[in-house]
Amino acid sequence: MSSSGADQSQTATISIQFVSPTRGEALIPMDSILASKAESRKPSLTEESIAHNRRVKHLSAIVREDIGSDVERAALEQEVVNSLYNHHPSIRLEDALELTSRLHAPSSERSTDSAITDIVDEACTYLENWRRLGLHTHEDPNAAFDY
Repeated sequence: MSSSGADQSQTATISIQFVSPTRGEALIPMDSILASKAESRKPSLTEESIAHNRRVKHLSAIVREDIGSDVERAALEQEVVNSLYNHHPSIRLEDALELTSRLHAPSSERSTDSAITDIVDEACTYLENWRRLGLHTHEDPNAAFDY
């Protein structure tokens, strides 16, 4: 069989059944093998998760720059929320106050940069659920990629 793209698309629609030469038993049909391979190749990331990851990365960089390197570890959550509130127009004062009470302190074993990223990730998850970030805030489908 040739390996051109046209021949491969035809093999996905043709049902071929192989028979064992020794026992005469039918083996697994070829179309079910191709279908299972196609199912296993489906992307696990959705547009929403890609937008979330980009948003977290972008906002974490802004927060890191805003907070600086001399941040006290005990007040890290409050500093991150304050920075998010100051730099993101979709975050309301009520949201910031609610976030400060809901966010969990990251483990002290992690670096400050990864702790900031974890806090921003958790904050973005809450804000997306509250419909402050993502597609819910705009009519434009490309707005999910805005920070």
